[in-house]
Amino acid sequence: MKKNFKYYILACFAIFVWGISLVSTKVLLGNGFTPNIITFFRFFIAWLVILIFQKRSTEHIKKGDQKYFSFLAVTGISLFYFFENIGLKYTTVANTSLITATIPLFTLLTAYFFYKKKLVTQNWIGIILSLTGSFLLFYKDIIHSSIHLKGDILVFGSVIMWISYSFIYKTLMNKYSASFIIRKIFLYAIIFLIPLIIFDLKSIVSINWELNVIMHLLFLSVICSYLGYYFWNIAIKKIGVKIISNLILFIPVVSISTGIIFLSEPFTWNLIYSAILIISGAYFTSISEEEHKF
Repeated sequence: MKKNFKYYILACFAIFVWGISLVSTKVLLGNGFTPNIITFFRFFIAWLVILIFQKRSTEHIKKGDQKYFSFLAVTGISLFYFFENIGLKYTTVANTSLITATIPLFTLLTAYFFYKKKLVTQNWIGIILSLTGSFLLFYKDIIHSSIHLKGDILVFGSVIMWISYSFIYKTLMNKYSASFIIRKIFLYAIIFLIPLIIFDLKSIVSINWELNVIMHLLFLSVICSYLGYYFWNIAIKKIGVKIISNLILFIPVVSISTGIIFLSEPFTWNLIYSAILIISGAYFTSISEEEHKF
């Protein structure tokens, strides 16, 4: 633990900034940015930083893998952030972070139904907890047809995109380094976003380019998308995927806290119960067959 302490710090740094990222995105949306413009500038700036500070890789995309890189760029960046960002316009940071926290649940269900993955008892406990938490989170919006419901449904679109991304990523993770994959999918995502940006050109004129707003954009680009991923990959390499991945469960805690502090979002007992159930469910659904004992 002592030997790896600095790597835990790096991982916690990534968790902290990713948790805050939704607040920065919400600020940008409130200052004239469209979902596609946010994603484009966020990853264009991050890609430039990668070009400047990282050594040029000698790796090359192997024949037949081009389509996988394109798929990762579209699902993991272009569409993931499109659904998440546009959903944030209508729902809260808390709801967005908790919906994203259901990714382990729906990844597990996808693996179970389509890949015949064997589930252990704890997985089923996790499924029940996550579904119960999700029901508590959304039932009022469903009953009252709240505008939050529209945002919640859109954010679920990002969950579907990330699950698709995750299963395809597995086909490349043992062929290429993580830094090479990130660099390439950032570039491909930027290219895919250019046609969409053309339709948003009029919106650029109405963007509030005050220093505070620019700092939020740079925070998303340099701190979240570059340093966050860079530190996270170092921590995974030194400590291991399983231990580090459990820290992801704290992202909703950071997001909910910062949403309440900086955006004055409502803090209710219903939100607390939902958060506890969904985060606990995410932990149990991440337990593998080899680790099924409590």
